[in-house]
Amino acid sequence: MCTYEDDSISKNLKKFRFYTKEEEAEEELNGVCTKLKLYDDPWKIKKVLEQSDVNSLCRLMISKRLVKQHIVKEWERAGRFEDVRRLDDRDGVLVKVWDCDRMKEFVLTMKKHGSTDCYVFCTNWRRQFVSERELKKGDEIGLFWCRFSGRFFFSVLDRAPDQPVYYLQGF
Repeated sequence: MCTYEDDSISKNLKKFRFYTKEEEAEEELNGVCTKLKLYDDPWKIKKVLEQSDVNSLCRLMISKRLVKQHIVKEWERAGRFEDVRRLDDRDGVLVKVWDCDRMKEFVLTMKKHGSTDCYVFCTNWRRQFVSERELKKGDEIGLFWCRFSGRFFFSVLDRAPDQPVYYLQGF
């Protein structure tokens, strides 16, 4: 049995618009979206820190796939072609990073890592983030590029559990 309320919902659902792939591509090109999203996780790059991210190598390594998908794509949309080109240079690009937890901005260098197919954040990474934030292997961090402020946003999303300390008795 169909009630008036069910009929009203049906009519409203029929008013919803379905997009063609061409219309979606056009919106993507223009940097807008008219589709309703209930939630979009802002942390486009999430990483569980490895030992190499927090040790004396002094750099945070991010995969090429994530950089191309979430950074290069955004920079190209914003017309930052020179920064995209300089990513692969030896000196890299100076980038601003807003630490959401400390409400403070830092400047790091972002560049292609010489011996891998990855990218790194370096120059002050160890001092300003690893040491000051007491980051350790297993912590999960989040990053995203904000085209409106022209900087990265950073946060510690989850802390690794503390490792138990074992003491030897009899010595």
